[in-house]
Amino acid sequence: MNNIITDITASTDRYNLHSHTQFCDGHAPMETMARAAADSGMLHYGFTPHSPLCIESPCNMSADDVRAFIDETDRLRSLPEKLPALYAAMEIDFLSADFGPHIDFFHKLDLDYWIGSVHFVPNQDGILIDCDGSQQRFLGNLKDGFRGDLRYVVERFFEQTLLMLERGGFDMLGHFDKIAQNAVAADPDIENRFWYEALIDDVVSHAQSAGIVVEINTKYINSKNRFFPHQRWWEKLIRAGIPLAVNSDAHYPDKIEEGRDEAIRLLARTRDSITERNDSK
Repeated sequence: MNNIITDITASTDRYNLHSHTQFCDGHAPMETMARAAADSGMLHYGFTPHSPLCIESPCNMSADDVRAFIDETDRLRSLPEKLPALYAAMEIDFLSADFGPHIDFFHKLDLDYWIGSVHFVPNQDGILIDCDGSQQRFLGNLKDGFRGDLRYVVERFFEQTLLMLERGGFDMLGHFDKIAQNAVAADPDIENRFWYEALIDDVVSHAQSAGIVVEINTKYINSKNRFFPHQRWWEKLIRAGIPLAVNSDAHYPDKIEEGRDEAIRLLARTRDSITERNDSK
């Protein structure tokens, strides 16, 4: 495992290691985001564009822009004014055994760390469908692309995650239950299903074995009132001894701190509760 992330998270809470800019689907230039991070008191800030893909995606950066992205990170590091320590990284989609954070392409790049995430799920015909985005789009894809089989979509999403963990090649697992954001539109009780929790347990076990950091993604706490992974699963992660990083997945300068303080407080409360219960035994 790359020690950069664990070294940062062990030393301070003033970091954000997942963000997007003009190089993918972010809404501000890198310099604007870096200055906003400095204004918010960040000590460490990571740029993590959605990586180039082998399929069409409007959210992902072009392979032709990778060098410019790394060069811009280096330029910002050289500025005389005080900015956070800046990192060039990527959020890389796992698509299949042939494409994901594990392939050589990404490890030949001069990156500081790698995030592995799942957004695309293969349907029953093997066609990859983006399951992120709006609930309305997801419900349309569920009906037309997945034959209305919600359990199939969810199980394949987590299967992709497990395969990604087995293949490795990344340091931090991004928003590993993000599928629930849209799945609840089709089944509001899906996270209470016994089989769904079994899928969560599989991810926790694989993440523990892989020795990677798991992200607590705070992007949607204010707009959708939830973290990824859901707070209900945090105790499983803590008891498994998995290192956690709290990131806002910022796409806008004013969202760099979105939900982070609340997540950090809740994590501390969860850890304290576990300790109290262990001490009372």
